[in-house]
Amino acid sequence: MRSLRNLFVLILMSAASAYATNVGDTYQQVLTEKGNPKSQMEAGAMRMLTYPDSVIKLKDDVVVSIKVVGSPVKAPQVASPDTSRPTSGDPQISGLLAQLDDAVAKVKRIVNQEVRPVPKDPNLQFWEFYFHDGATRPNFNTVDVRRTRETPYDSHGYILWRDGPPDVMWDGKQLEFNSMTKYFYADHKLPKKKLTEQEMLEINRLYRIIGQTEKQLADLGYKGTVP
Repeated sequence: MRSLRNLFVLILMSAASAYATNVGDTYQQVLTEKGNPKSQMEAGAMRMLTYPDSVIKLKDDVVVSIKVVGSPVKAPQVASPDTSRPTSGDPQISGLLAQLDDAVAKVKRIVNQEVRPVPKDPNLQFWEFYFHDGATRPNFNTVDVRRTRETPYDSHGYILWRDGPPDVMWDGKQLEFNSMTKYFYADHKLPKKKLTEQEMLEINRLYRIIGQTEKQLADLGYKGTVP
């Protein structure tokens, strides 16, 4: 009788070990118990880890829910033709696309901040500047926009902008050009604000999110348009 009871306990322990993660565990505890996830999605304070046997949702890196999606025992895989590709209707891809759009929108807000001009003084001598057509797509995983920032306007006092408003001028010391943010310039008819160190670091951080998210979408087979 005792041997049967011990066998029953062993069976329960074996089943429990497959789902050793519990609500309230930390992100690091999950990785220690289950290893790296098959895929990972982040959105603000929320993080979703996908494993073959479960989907684990965390908030502020603490587990808040665990959804069992299959048996912890790996079943033999049978090859079958791929009849469909993931689309933006897929919940996981929709979440990644939302994360991507959010990062891109934040980059655009920083890059395209308004630089207020002042009325043009006809007694001054001006240099005129403009942006050439085209832009290089940044390598979002590696670029440091602090190293690619240029300030060719600093030594020219007030400047005019070709094709911009004809009756105003800008203080050149407030302006910059950056080949690795030009990709997100919304209006080439206006000069761009000289960014602070903190703003450039934030763009670097957002670029890493864009690069990571694009890779996750590619790994899932998403073939749609990305920024």
